[in-house]
Formats: sequence, C-alpha cells, structure tokens
Amino acid sequence: MHVKFRRLIAIYAAAALISLGTMAWAAETRLNTYRRAAGYSAARAFEEAVTAAEGLSRSLRALDYVTDPALGKSLCADAQAQALAAETALSVLPFATEQLEGLSGFLNRAGDYAGSLCALPEDALSEDDRQHLADMSAAAAALSEQLRQLQGQLHDGSIAMDSRETPLRNIGEETRTRLSEGLLDYEGSFAAPAAFAYEGQFSPREERAPGTLTEAEGRALAARAAGVEQRELRQVFTAEGPEGRRCYSAAGLLIGVSGRGLEYAARSRLVGPPAISAEKARQNAEKFLADNGFGDLTLADADEGETLAAYSFVPVQDGALRLDDGVRVTIALDDGSLCAFDAANYDTESVDVSWNTDEQAARDTLPPSLTVEQARRVIIRSPGGRAVACWQLVCTGEADEAVTVYVDASDGRQCRVDLE
Repeated sequence: MHVKFRRLIAIYAAAALISLGTMAWAAETRLNTYRRAAGYSAARAFEEAVTAAEGLSRSLRALDYVTDPALGKSLCADAQAQALAAETALSVLPFATEQLEGLSGFLNRAGDYAGSLCALPEDALSEDDRQHLADMSAAAAALSEQLRQLQGQLHDGSIAMDSRETPLRNIGEETRTRLSEGLLDYEGSFAAPAAFAYEGQFSPREERAPGTLTEAEGRALAARAAGVEQRELRQVFTAEGPEGRRCYSAAGLLIGVSGRGLEYAARSRLVGPPAISAEKARQNAEKFLADNGFGDLTLADADEGETLAAYSFVPVQDGALRLDDGVRVTIALDDGSLCAFDAANYDTESVDVSWNTDEQAARDTLPPSLTVEQARRVIIRSPGGRAVACWQLVCTGEADEAVTVYVDASDGRQCRVDLE
C-alpha cells in the first residue's frame, strides 16, 4: 500500500511538473511575443518622430523662399501637421516624457504658430513672420539632426530602446545607454527660439494685474459668498505667487479668492427633483452676483436643464457683449442654492476694438444655405488672447443645423464658426 501510494505521488508530481513547465513555457512565449511587439511599436514611434521632425524642418525652411500666398499657407499647414505628428510620436515612447518639456514645448509652439499663419488676411508673410520662421527652422533642423543621430545609434546597437518593464527590475540590467537618456541629455542643451506674441493658443499672454485685495478682505468676501460668519471658514490651501490665491470651505462650498476678488465657488452634492422655476433660478443667480460685487453684468446665455440652470453674465462695451470676459453661475433647481461659480476670466477693463463693418456687410459673408435667426454685436478673445469686435450671427442651416458665425468687425472677414 505504501509503495502504491508513493508511486501515485510520484506520478502526480511528475504530471504537475510537466503541466507547470508547459504553462511556464507558454507564458514565456507569450511574454516574449508581447515584448517584441512593444519593442517594434516603440521603434516605429521613434522612426515616425524622426521623419516628422525632418518634415517640419523642411517645411519651415521652404517658407523662407515662398512668395506665393497660397503655397505659403499650404506649407504652414504642412508644418503644423508635421509638428503635431512629431509631438504625438514622442509622447508614446516607452518612458515618461514630462522631462522633455523643452522639446515638446518647441514642437507645440512651432506647429501652433505655423497654423496661425494660415488664417492671416495678408497676401504675404511679414518680415517679422519670416524671421520667426527662420529661427524655428534652425531649431527644427538641429532637433532633426539630433534625432537622426539617436536613430543611427539605435540601429547600430550603441544605445537601447527603453522598456516599460525596466522599472520592475525583473528582466536583467541593461548596460547600454537608453534612448531616454540621450533625449534628456539633448533636452538640457536644446535652445528653443525666444517666446513672442502671435495669434495662437501657445502665445505668451499679458499678465493681468494681481489686484489689491488683502487677506482679511478676501476672507470676508469668501464668508459673504458662502453666507456664513468668518469664523466658520476653514482655509483649505494658500497658493504661492503675486495672485495671493486662497481657498476656503464652509457650508458645503469651496470658495476661491485672489487679490482681484472672488474667483470661483463649487458645491458637490446630489441635486434632487426640480422645485423652483428657471426664472427663479435666474433671479437667484442675479442676486448672488449683486451681493458679491458683480452687479455690472448682462445675461448673455442660459443653459436650463432638468436639475441645474447655468447662466453666463458678461460686461458690455460699445453695446457689445464681451462673451469671454464674464462669469458663469450654476443654480440647483431643487432648492435654488448655488452649485458653481466661475469668474476666472472676469475682466471689465475697457478693450481697444474697431467697428468698421455693419450688420448687413456681416450678413453678406454668409452662404445662401444659412438663415440668420439673430445678429448681435459681441467682443470675443482670439486664440492669442486679443480682443476682437465681431458680429455674431446665429443661423439655421438647410437641415435645421444650428450654426453660429462670427464676422470680424474690423475687416469684415469670418473669423470663427461654431456648430451645435
């Protein structure tokens, strides 16, 4: 009996070992397949980054010789696409790219600037534009050359591609320099062109005045917004810098203030079934603004849903609504309380704009397929932060599509189209 038992144990142990060995071999085979696929994807991404960087360099360099406006804008569009492709390819490499902000920032600015030139009304690039493009072309050429050198080192094996597994420390130590190290070394010596203002989202913005509100005045303002005594406020955090931003909590609200005044408020809770009308919610929003020093604003837009009602209030200048300089108030329809308040872009300082186009001239820019439902004077912010006087034409298309067209009142050209 004991012999049979020992034989059974030996048979079962051998079967288990064979099964485990087979499973381990299959798992190792799959893991190696995944590793090869990941390595191929990483190598392909870097190849695409090199190709796109070279394409960006060529497009920017070619712009220095272009005199035809249509060709120039085509090359600008191509440069924007190449910069986006290079940035995207670098971002998917198998290592953290947060430390490559210099390279990423340059690619973003170069592409954004080239794209902004496509919308210029002028027939030719200005001398300043050509100089900026020449500076970016030189930087792109240097970046392209460095990436090409790293590509050659990858091919001859003198450096290795990074792996997502490296931090696990379970696949052996790689003695060769990795691609991430080469890029980080170049990041430290890369000289991007100096920042300059242009009509794009990555253009440097003019710093707003920090405001003169003291800490005590800000605390009082936060207490008034929350409807509590100052002693009931709890300070959540204080931000460093000239803005003097502070965040308080009270009565279920988070309230943010700075040297310029109240900036935001937010309440996180479940909103019940509606118990007040949208009109009452609008009145509550207007009362909140009046009680907190925002009484000089006009209702520009209302989004009244089933449980919440959100209202945008904006300053008015020259009879035009300044759509991007106002505040937004959200009211809960169950009890009429404040759910959210956003005044991050609030600005009532007068802006310099030109009104050289009348409403009829603005309407004449529309295609026959659009029917104008509403026309009004507005002031919006360009991608570069510049104030632009516009005619806002709210239209309906042939398929009942809602289309809003903005016509620049200074030159009579369409500058933005929004689809809803």
